[in-house]
Amino acid sequence: MGDLKYLLPILVAVILVWITYLVINFVATIIKTKKKDDTMVCGLNMQGKIFYAIIIVIYLVMLVYCIYYMITHLLSGDVDSVYLPLNALTIYSFVFYLMIQWIIFFGQKQVLIGRVLFDYRKIKRVTYPKKTKLRFTYGQKTLETYIRFIDDSILKKSLQRSR
Repeated sequence: MGDLKYLLPILVAVILVWITYLVINFVATIIKTKKKDDTMVCGLNMQGKIFYAIIIVIYLVMLVYCIYYMITHLLSGDVDSVYLPLNALTIYSFVFYLMIQWIIFFGQKQVLIGRVLFDYRKIKRVTYPKKTKLRFTYGQKTLETYIRFIDDSILKKSLQRSR
């Protein structure tokens, strides 16, 4: 049982590194896509911009503080107090990664939903099953995304190109 005490934090740390890699990869995808297509514009409304600004600031502060806290306590030899910030940071990073996947960027010919780039010409049958959901058919697959913080005018204007 004593080995599990040391193995579990290592597994949680590996998961944290993986999720942090996914967040960095998401940001790199946005930057790369905006370099390729200058017409890409963020589709967030004002509420969404404020909401995502707050969760990004919380994520960055939490990341820096938790890493600082873990390093200082590991150097002082207090291993048991590292578990709480490690677990909290891992859970918040996972939730943060899931939430940033809902950001949509609209371009002239393509739309970026999460990390996936869709061509407007291949999007068929756009429906809104709920006020905060968008369902569309792309190729042979039916996909859904949340549009709670997306500007309706930009969304409807850009999806008219898919018809």
